[in-house]
Amino acid sequence: MVTLIPEADARCWGAAYRVQAAHWDAVLLALDWREKGGYRRRQVQLELVPSGQHVEALVYVATERNPNYLGPAPLPEIAEQVLRSAGPSGSNTEYVLRLADALHDMDAEDAHVFALAERLRREVD
Repeated sequence: MVTLIPEADARCWGAAYRVQAAHWDAVLLALDWREKGGYRRRQVQLELVPSGQHVEALVYVATERNPNYLGPAPLPEIAEQVLRSAGPSGSNTEYVLRLADALHDMDAEDAHVFALAERLRREVD
């Protein structure tokens, strides 16, 4: 339920995965299916931590056609959508909570994700 949108000079923390050439077509097919609801593929430069090495990577970025993107909605509205949403991979609430935990484990700061996760925790507890 994280929607990446283009933003100049923004930083996005996450995990990068290296896909073996023999599996590339199958992985890309699965990702294209999963991200079919209004995303487009983009090649970007990643900086790997802690090495500082830069590599090319593929990401999916939301387009205006994405039916699930609320735009710059207030946090309560985003939380409400997350609470009532699920996809083939499971509950969106669980996704956000695991994302917040993963970012915390990476020592990454994302005030928006952390505030959303805190609000969701209060709702599900």
